[in-house]
Amino acid sequence: METFALRPAIYFGDDALSALEALAGKRVLIVTDDFLAHKSGLLPRVTAHLKGALTEVFSKVTPDPSLRLVAEGVRALRDFSPDAVLAFGGGSPMDCAKAMRHFSDRPGLLFYAVPTTAGTGSEVTSFAVLTDTDAGVKYPLVDDALLPDAAILDASLLAGVPGPVTADTGMDVLTHASEAYVARKANAFTDALAERAFVLAYENLIKAHAAKGEHPAKEQMLLASCMAGIAFNGAGLGANHALAHSLGGRYHIPHGRLNAMLMPHVIRFNAEEPAAAKKYAALAKACGLAPNARALSSALGRLRQSLGMPGRLTDCGVERKTVLADLEAITAAAVADVCMPGNPRSAAAAELAAIVREVL
Repeated sequence: METFALRPAIYFGDDALSALEALAGKRVLIVTDDFLAHKSGLLPRVTAHLKGALTEVFSKVTPDPSLRLVAEGVRALRDFSPDAVLAFGGGSPMDCAKAMRHFSDRPGLLFYAVPTTAGTGSEVTSFAVLTDTDAGVKYPLVDDALLPDAAILDASLLAGVPGPVTADTGMDVLTHASEAYVARKANAFTDALAERAFVLAYENLIKAHAAKGEHPAKEQMLLASCMAGIAFNGAGLGANHALAHSLGGRYHIPHGRLNAMLMPHVIRFNAEEPAAAKKYAALAKACGLAPNARALSSALGRLRQSLGMPGRLTDCGVERKTVLADLEAITAAAVADVCMPGNPRSAAAAELAAIVREVL
């Protein structure tokens, strides 16, 4: 028997933020980063809908939230004793808020998520990625209890997102969708969401990247991100994310940038599996490309280049000799990653090492 559940409730379109009025009069802990809390001008748009609420802002979130940061957040949550937690931001505030709630003594707290980037899909997933800064390793935490109760998609919050962030997060959407589509646990429901998410992101990422201010393409990217999140939450991910987690924890390169770098190579590797090759061909055809995996892989490489994103680790300031010295540890972490079992083709450490060498 297979199962597919739809959670959380998703609010989108005009005036989506009005869904926050359900928290009126409550004690609300807002988890975000310093820029969104104090410099972006966006937080007042959120708090304006929290009529009569007593709010406290935990704004210490940094990229790749660490275990130490989460521990500090848990203390802040316990001290404030809120009725609800509201995650406001990109993947890092979402992941931090999930972990704070999960490791507190009140894991069932009402939880709302308001994304300000179109990429992680974290507002609809049971995943949170934490970093052990001492070991230089990213640990994906997976538990259905991490799912928010409500996700609020307001595309106007993306108006000021810089182009490089749009590129990084947008390529993350494409990776989520493509990996979910071929994952071992994929099913008819996740396939429908993954395919639609991939096509939407492929068609709109360049336009969203170039756009200044509000733009319909940014709204489409936000919807694609959410759909891809639901898809991979049900189907799983694979080698692309396993390697990105391992490399990101060690070299602190943005997650979407690593995914973009690895994706064409992982697709070519997985396409040796006939069932995966057939699905990649379907994605390529849906995007107006020649219906085969190689065309899809090449198109994603061109897309990455057109966004001005690096294609190699050395382009990100990591020395070749450093990666080669770390290669055994990198592949060991990837093999052990929670995403790896979802990959459609079995991959030994030596095969993963070959992929890493391709992006040196």
